[in-house]
Amino acid sequence: MSERIDVLHVDDDPSVLDLAEAYLERELGSVAVTSVTEPSAALDRLDDGEFDCVVSDYDMPGTDGLELFEAIRAAHPRLPFVLYTGKGSEEIASRALNAGVTGYFQKGGPEQLRRLANRVEQAVEEHRTREIADRYSTVIDALGYPVYVVDETGVFRFVNEPFAALTGYDREEIVGSKPGLIKDDDAVDEAEDRLGRVLSSSGPDVQRFSVDIVPKEGDPIPCRDHMAALPYDGECFEGSVGILRDVSDERERREELETKTRALDEAPVGITITDPDLSDNPMVYVNDRFVEVTGYDREDAVGVNCRFLQGEDTDPEPVARLREAIDAEEPESVELLNYRKDGTPFWNRVSVAPIRAGDGSVSEWVGFQEDITAFKEREAALERQNERLDAFASIVSHDLRNPLNVAQGRVGLARDATDDPESLDAAADALDRIESIVEHTLTLAREGETVGDPEPVAIAAVAADSWETVDTGSASLSVEADGEVLADPDRLRNLFENLIRNSVEHGSTGSRADPGDSVEHGSAGGRGAPGDGAEHAGGDVRLRVGDLRDGFYVEDDGPGIPGDLRDTLFEPGQSGTEGNTGFGLAIVQEIATAHGWTVEAADAVDGGARFEIRGVRRPS
Repeated sequence: MSERIDVLHVDDDPSVLDLAEAYLERELGSVAVTSVTEPSAALDRLDDGEFDCVVSDYDMPGTDGLELFEAIRAAHPRLPFVLYTGKGSEEIASRALNAGVTGYFQKGGPEQLRRLANRVEQAVEEHRTREIADRYSTVIDALGYPVYVVDETGVFRFVNEPFAALTGYDREEIVGSKPGLIKDDDAVDEAEDRLGRVLSSSGPDVQRFSVDIVPKEGDPIPCRDHMAALPYDGECFEGSVGILRDVSDERERREELETKTRALDEAPVGITITDPDLSDNPMVYVNDRFVEVTGYDREDAVGVNCRFLQGEDTDPEPVARLREAIDAEEPESVELLNYRKDGTPFWNRVSVAPIRAGDGSVSEWVGFQEDITAFKEREAALERQNERLDAFASIVSHDLRNPLNVAQGRVGLARDATDDPESLDAAADALDRIESIVEHTLTLAREGETVGDPEPVAIAAVAADSWETVDTGSASLSVEADGEVLADPDRLRNLFENLIRNSVEHGSTGSRADPGDSVEHGSAGGRGAPGDGAEHAGGDVRLRVGDLRDGFYVEDDGPGIPGDLRDTLFEPGQSGTEGNTGFGLAIVQEIATAHGWTVEAADAVDGGARFEIRGVRRPS
């Protein structure tokens, strides 16, 4: 079966849905499976779209499979319905077959799944055959189209019910009248002229022409008239017969096609269409934006392959990927250095996709060409900036840490050798603070690197895990977030740890305290070091993590954000607590920026602080 099969599968077990979908796709090939876990959702899906078959479990909460079948049959009496259940019994099988289900299968291994796929294919084929038969039966019974017979005097002698329905007149009103009842004068003259051509010795047997039918009420109806002469002997003309076809929808589709063509022409990206049936797969269409970006007129581009945009510095690797994708009849997107007609280079994001005919073969290829030169220049500048940042981090990590460690060691020796070690406490504390600043500067540099390969991460799990790594004292956490986001799991955990520590500390000190020390990737415990404010952790502050439409938030019921800190809250070194380095919220912002997110501070509902992270993508 070459035509795609649309299957609606209902089962309260997602694992069964996934396995069945995999087998149906493997066994049937051209199939689209829509999986739902609730019967009510299945009924909604049937109302929203057309399906060729329903596969349903029997034992489901609220509504069992047979009850669902009865509900579907009431609205879709001929839709194939296969009961595929793990709770099988002779009684259920008997009830199912007596109720009229298309098929009944007990859940099982691969062989049973193959049987299910075969039965679905068979049921859909039988259903489609029956639908076609019914359709042609209706055409035979009523001819399907409005039919008329006009005698040699130009008077209607017969019209069928569809003709009467089209015009809004009763058949009795039409029969005996002339065509001027339903046509204007120009249309009557056109029909007479066409009939004259049919009757001429050299004319065609049938005339096909457009005509507007004027109904009894309402606007004219665009139709296509298929007219022929009634059979007659010699010169005794007996009249004409015709079939009308309402082409309102066709006209609307033609206008829609014209609109889409204008949309293609005026699209803000370059669009090309190529014909793989022609030699070298040349372009047969280019839009205005393509002409604008490349500098080549349509006369230059149409009829040739788009590789003429390549030049001496074009990387052959993405070109090869495009060629492989076209050979495999699969979509692909690459970035190419191309050249305009005047020779200037530009970066081009080229995306191609096959356009398939009804039989599944590729009839054309559509290509999208987007000038991303400005983006590539910003990307190169960012890479240079990251290189400078890496160099800076190296200096901080090595050239500054080594003399710092020497100074710490010398102070330690001096404290051991003196009778008054407390006199060196201030120097030791200052060196410890410098070390903390060094560590946070390195963390800030690392977190600022762009996340290149995010993965699905459960918000609730990461928030709960982060809570365990922070000294939270008597504070409490409520996680109301659901689902997953695309993120680097380690950096997301670091983001939560810093926000949690921030809320816990400012809730206990009565002011907006920056968390100071962050938990580094891969570290164990992470429960606050002396001087980071952790010794004050606790209080009765309550934290909540929840979802936003495009992200998530962390909020508390503490004293909120002081006005003098609001504008500089995310800047490195800003802190409201003595002893903190003030890097925690700066690290939060760097982590967000590295993911392409934004972070903003706001007032919580309960008067505390609320941090909103937006622009977050979720797995599709």
